[in-house]
Amino acid sequence: MYTQTQPLISDANLLVVYHNLFEDYHDLLLGLLDTPVKAVHHIGGTAHFKYPTEPILDILVGVNNLHDITALDEKRLNYAGFYRIHHQYKKKVMMVKFNNMIDLKQEVRLHILQIESDMYNQYLQMQRTLKEEKQLTQQFKTEKEILHAKASSIRDYETQKEILFKKLSKQMYD
Repeated sequence: MYTQTQPLISDANLLVVYHNLFEDYHDLLLGLLDTPVKAVHHIGGTAHFKYPTEPILDILVGVNNLHDITALDEKRLNYAGFYRIHHQYKKKVMMVKFNNMIDLKQEVRLHILQIESDMYNQYLQMQRTLKEEKQLTQQFKTEKEILHAKASSIRDYETQKEILFKKLSKQMYD
């Protein structure tokens, strides 16, 4: 199992590649039979390449209620290559598509949240801010690269990055 973070990429030429991948997954998620999915957003560094990022397509998926993600929906996503992963976040479902079942390198992450929840709105606000606010984006870039270099595992990196997001979110509203 791949336990380390993947090398950061910053090639803006990949923007089209990730945009096209997002469009494919957007159509897949909204096209599932009786889907509870109501909104799909391309988030993270691959959406704009304003800072170096891991080569992972992050997608924010909005549902009316997390309980709408039933075993049947999970099974449909399993057939599409997504598997639920467990994490410490509350009120969030994470599903990941891996490169293969040996290496387990993450290629696509679904951050499934309840629409209109505080967390869902924070994700969208942070995405807009990191795309448009140069000063905050530069701070995020610098701190993210430090976290990436120090991280002992993917879990450690993701936990520290979540703390960084909370810190920056607080700065946005101050």
